[in-house]
Amino acid sequence: MAIDLSAQCVTQRNELRFAPTSKRIRASRHGHPVCTTTEAVLVWLPGRVVPEYAVPVGSFSGDTPRSATAVDDPALTGYRVLPFGKFDWLEEGESVIGHPHDPYSRLDILHSTRHVTVEVDGITLAESHRPVALFETGLPTRWYLPAHDVRTNLLVESETRTTCAYKGHASYLSLSDGSGDDIAWVYRAPLREAEPIRDLICFWPEQTTTLVDGP
Repeated sequence: MAIDLSAQCVTQRNELRFAPTSKRIRASRHGHPVCTTTEAVLVWLPGRVVPEYAVPVGSFSGDTPRSATAVDDPALTGYRVLPFGKFDWLEEGESVIGHPHDPYSRLDILHSTRHVTVEVDGITLAESHRPVALFETGLPTRWYLPAHDVRTNLLVESETRTTCAYKGHASYLSLSDGSGDDIAWVYRAPLREAEPIRDLICFWPEQTTTLVDGP
């Protein structure tokens, strides 16, 4: 019987999952080394979509941090899970933000000629024949549009900021008349893998009427 891999990922989400990584992982806190290892394990705790790092007890520079927790599973004996947000992380020589990189998740960013329109309450906010489609594992396709194809005079930057482990830090845009908060976002300085979407604007389809190739 054929296996739907995307469905399998969902059905296993409530189980403890792990995957070894050969990358050198380093954690620090306030500039002080915490651990260094080439034997880290990525651990998806039950119900979690993104992984955490688990590192061997012997990899700590000093005492085991109080925030480190053991996992009750024989496959991970001798490892401790470190809460990502409490430390600064490097994979090899590059900073990691948001959460550890998932080896089973990827970005495909493709230039397209499809016709994308975005409306709110009958008002056209954007229309483009040169969108950039971003395909991210497990997420809906996102359509990023050049600012020249967006009525930016109807938008104003909000104070909201979010972080993506693969794309970087996003700034958000709201409708200037106050009728729609954070309906779009933009990456002004994306990470290397997401460079093709620099300064492009993406709208939430949940807050707009976004049509691809017509109704």
